[in-house]
Amino acid sequence: MKKTDIKLILAVCILCAVFFIWRTLTQNEGKSVVVEVNGTIWGTYSLSKDQTIEINDTNVLVIKDGEAYMAEASCPDGLCISQGHISVAGTMIVCLPNRVVVQVTDDEDDDGLDAVTG
Repeated sequence: MKKTDIKLILAVCILCAVFFIWRTLTQNEGKSVVVEVNGTIWGTYSLSKDQTIEINDTNVLVIKDGEAYMAEASCPDGLCISQGHISVAGTMIVCLPNRVVVQVTDDEDDDGLDAVTG
């Protein structure tokens, strides 16, 4: 390897480290999760309240200790269960066979209302 190759590799490593540190420091902890089923909002739930939500008799979402995770799912692959615990704003759990999306937001769930209709 030439000196320029080593300098380039070192520069890329430093850039990656800076990005990782910046990303870690700027992550917003989520305050609530929005559950969508088939593109329609099913509900919005606070991460500060431990609860279990049954979604369409197909999935079971658990919120505990400020994190959300899919505990059960009727889908054949179970990938949504293996996606683990989420708590950072913008992260999500997706269950494609059951068309369920759970996304963490940094908006507080004040009154449980999802929308206003007129």
